[in-house]
Amino acid sequence: MDEENIIVEQPEEVKPKRRGGRKPMTPEQKAEAARIREEKKQMADNLRPAVYVQFQETQADVNELVDRARAAFRAEKKRTRITDMKIYIKPEERAAYYVINEKSEGKISY
Repeated sequence: MDEENIIVEQPEEVKPKRRGGRKPMTPEQKAEAARIREEKKQMADNLRPAVYVQFQETQADVNELVDRARAAFRAEKKRTRITDMKIYIKPEERAAYYVINEKSEGKISY
């Protein structure tokens, strides 16, 4: 047999699979990313959506009513902490009634 005609195929080199994803971060970049995540978490935890009540061509901003009810309560009881607040909006009267801490009641108009 002729050794010249025999071709030996060698297996291709097996390359390690490359993992996708993010590039490694430096400690400064990690700290900055953690700070940004914390800021976003704080924003999400303190979210106050814009809620409006519309009735016969009038509009009331619920967040403004909450702030006004809180201010009216603070005018009466400056040192009492607010732990519970309920606001009842009556658009036909153009007024909002509030109950704070299940004891104090009041009315604000808008």
